Amino acid sequence: MSDLSNKIWWTRKAKIKAERRLLNFDYYSQILLLWYSTFLVCYSIYTLVKPAQKIEEAAIMVSLSVLILVLTLFINNMNFKGRALLIKQCYERLSVIHTASISPTNLAELDKEYQAVLGSSENHLEKDFAKAIVDEYFNTNDKNILTKKPTIIHFFMIAMLSLRNIASFLFLFIFPFIILFSLRAVE
Repeated sequence: MSDLSNKIWWTRKAKIKAERRLLNFDYYSQILLLWYSTFLVCYSIYTLVKPAQKIEEAAIMVSLSVLILVLTLFINNMNFKGRALLIKQCYERLSVIHTASISPTNLAELDKEYQAVLGSSENHLEKDFAKAIVDEYFNTNDKNILTKKPTIIHFFMIAMLSLRNIASFLFLFIFPFIILFSLRAVE
């Protein structure tokens, strides 16, 4: 495999991980927005039965409702799905270029096409590239054919990112309960 072919292959793998990251952001942000909206509606119904004793509780819940509105607008403007689609189109075109680069006739032309395709979408992040290296390492039977091997830093980075993502999601999921119980405990 030529250097260009190798570069295209790893870029494609990193772009696949970037698409997955953006789709995960979209999915989990939609789940959290739905959860927060449902929680606030249920809380509003609950306050009809057991009204808030202090005005601060009602003010905080109204503030949270406004925050949900602002976050909904922000998340929609981030356009995670649209960005993921552009990255997918990019890595699909990279696949065609990679196939052509295996038995190249004109490397300069392929490199020019490669550069043009890269400009069609946002770049992947370093963590996407590290994830690609680690995943390929675990999914390849013959580790000797890999041109890039993960370092201990790659493994550590991916483990910490996974833990951070899980902890963040769990915290954001239970956050409304923390607010509610802390407000109701003060009564």
